[in-house]
Amino acid sequence: MKTTKGHSVAGLQTAYHPKDNVYRGYSGRLRVVDGDPYHDEYVKWNSDGTAFKHEYGDINLKDGK
Repeated sequence: MKTTKGHSVAGLQTAYHPKDNVYRGYSGRLRVVDGDPYHDEYVKWNSDGTAFKHEYGDINLKDGK
């Protein structure tokens, strides 16, 4: 899966919020530099796929690619 800005997303999963005790939104590992796993970032997206406090792009949840 890729973001709208072309970054590869791996390990996409539902994000757990322990304070509210609910699963809401998504989190995953983002490959910021192609081919270099040492520059991976862990980021979050809202339930509709929009970026949450980062500028790496949104995800298309319907596509799955």
